[in-house]
Amino acid sequence: MPGEFDFISWIHAQQRPHKSVRVGIGDDLAVLNLASANPASPPRHTPGRVNSGGAPGRADGRSAEDLLLVGVDQVLDGRHFDSTLHSPESIGRKAMNRNLSDCAAMGCLPAAAVIALALPADYGQDRARQLFSGIAAAADPHYCPIVGGDTSTWPGKLAISVTILGRSLGVAPVLRTGAAVGDGIYVTGPLGGSILGRHMTFSPRLDLGRQLATYRPLGNPCIHAMLDLSDGLLQDLPHLLAPSNLHPQLGAKLDPTRIPLHPDALELSKTSGHPPLHHALTDGEDYELLFTSPVQPPVGIRIGTITAAPGILLGDTPAPRGGWEHAL
Repeated sequence: MPGEFDFISWIHAQQRPHKSVRVGIGDDLAVLNLASANPASPPRHTPGRVNSGGAPGRADGRSAEDLLLVGVDQVLDGRHFDSTLHSPESIGRKAMNRNLSDCAAMGCLPAAAVIALALPADYGQDRARQLFSGIAAAADPHYCPIVGGDTSTWPGKLAISVTILGRSLGVAPVLRTGAAVGDGIYVTGPLGGSILGRHMTFSPRLDLGRQLATYRPLGNPCIHAMLDLSDGLLQDLPHLLAPSNLHPQLGAKLDPTRIPLHPDALELSKTSGHPPLHHALTDGEDYELLFTSPVQPPVGIRIGTITAAPGILLGDTPAPRGGWEHAL
């Protein structure tokens, strides 16, 4: 059945080059060369070491200039949360944290956010304020001001859309397209079972993303490609393998014994009828970082290797299909 990725591919094919667009559709955030090179006051959130010298521009759009990054994500009642079970504050936190996770995936720092709310007609002022408080509570620790948006009411369910603006601040954004044959495949934490509650309470890996993006013991970026795990390992990994102007279609060999299992995956397997590994491979909404590197990185668990032969192997057998995709 056709799904969202087919639609996104079609949209991508409609795009035309533009001088201000360094990286367009297809990554966690778009990359634009519109950011000021002389900020009035730099953000306070600067985990890790920022190498302002950076690396020269590359064919994949990675540059050490001060670039503007932008993306948008939405959460919908009945799909990403359940307003009869989850508090307005926790819903607001999730809406913002999903977008902050996209910043982490590219090694950039959040600069600002714009929020659009479609509130049920009977939502009320108290719940609306709690919702916004949750959004702000997630944004504030990362010095990400909410600078505008739009609010409307309608007869339908709650929907929240967050547009996030990020800045590279002299660190080359890490894209999805830089993987190379022989790279190790790494993940920053255990996977699976997020539906037991972690899908609402996760923390975006901003510090780890910045640390990885600035890791260059040999002078050049050592993290070749990166994204955050939102749709499941087997659904998201192919984004790092897709053909690009840097490489043809790649493959991956995963070691099933090294994929870290979250305790939630073990707990869910008791009632789901599936083994814990199935949940780690397919559940999604873990929001850990998945990345490739030719050297041992400062953080992360190695779970496999990038190969020249297309396809994903789980051990010595083809990996099953799995993960989340919206049907269209």
